[in-house]
Amino acid sequence: MSPIRNVLICCAGTDTRLGLNMPKCLVPIEGRPLLHWQLDQLEEIENVVIVIGYRASEVMGAVLAKRPDAIFVINHEFETTSTLDSMVRGAAYFREPFIYLDGDLLITPDAIQAVSDASCPCIGIRRTYSDQPVCVRMVDRSNPNMVTAFTRELEDYEWTGLAKLSPQHVKMGAGEAYVYQAIEHFLPVASVKIDCVEIDTQEDLDEAKSWMKKRLASGAFGRLAEAV
Repeated sequence: MSPIRNVLICCAGTDTRLGLNMPKCLVPIEGRPLLHWQLDQLEEIENVVIVIGYRASEVMGAVLAKRPDAIFVINHEFETTSTLDSMVRGAAYFREPFIYLDGDLLITPDAIQAVSDASCPCIGIRRTYSDQPVCVRMVDRSNPNMVTAFTRELEDYEWTGLAKLSPQHVKMGAGEAYVYQAIEHFLPVASVKIDCVEIDTQEDLDEAKSWMKKRLASGAFGRLAEAV
């Protein structure tokens, strides 16, 4: 399988539930913006597209400090549109599969590799942990890693906000309200289990800080553990 060359990160939204009056991608984790942890894991990816909106200049500054060659797409309607609308805008720059990543998601380095190595389309899942999860139902026979449905009912695993998609998949789902609803158009899809934490609330942020401390102590971030 050809190595993935493209990544799309959506960072346009506001922090309505977190309440810090700053883009969630800039929330400090162990003294660094969350976005910097993401960009460190994307050093080998050729093309990085960042969709911005809320406090766009601040997000741009943070990105350029780590990734001067990043491409920025502005969602001017970020206050009235969804993350899926931002994805559609960003995916227009690609002609081949790309990794999609929410700007408020902390992941371990091996998560990017796992999704990159998987078939397309593919989504990242983890054991259900959040307070308002979008859970997944999975085949329990020949291929238990195939997701057959998304549901708001409680299941063992939930959708994380990490995926490998193609521009064609995004076009199929354009017009829906949420990213997972776009993915529903081409179910079933492959999945990989990843280690991650998403930040939506203050409680999530506290958990994310604890999560990162533990991963750094365990060496999950390799050389980064020595740099912080």
